Amino acid sequence: MNLPMGNTDRTLLAFGKAMAAWARIEVGFYCWFEHIGGFDLRQAKPIYYSATNFKSRMDLIRAAMAGVTLEEDEETFIRRAMKLAETYNSFRNKLAHGEFTFDGLLVEGKHVDPRAARAAAISIDELFAFANSANDFSLILYRARDLAWGPSEEDDTAPSTLEGCTERLKELRRTFK
Repeated sequence: MNLPMGNTDRTLLAFGKAMAAWARIEVGFYCWFEHIGGFDLRQAKPIYYSATNFKSRMDLIRAAMAGVTLEEDEETFIRRAMKLAETYNSFRNKLAHGEFTFDGLLVEGKHVDPRAARAAAISIDELFAFANSANDFSLILYRARDLAWGPSEEDDTAPSTLEGCTERLKELRRTFK
């Protein structure tokens, strides 16, 4: 059954897609933490998720990297991915802490002046752009992790090397406004 959707409903759908895409990025970094630290699932998961914010999780990965010697292509990839993730996390924070208007915009709560809030509001198109880019980002994270772990099933559309994954990261959007 297709129910009619208003602007607020469309914004909420876009918001949900954006936040779900962000969650896949976080899991992608968890997989890298497991790989870098040489942990098994029973060790890695409680350690990684004991950090309650994304910055702290990135700090855990950096600490794990400091204690091991990674292949150069692995280190290059994960450092570039972490740098890009900072940009994505900044946008995700705006989503997580924003407020919805009745006409389907997401405004940041920091604005006192309603006109300034509306001018800086995140649109449905920006939410969908973030969701699409974040999905692409997570797929690259997973593909690179698979390459770092060893041979895997080939996907014709996926990069075949970590260098290729790093190049794909460079192609992703950096802004959504």
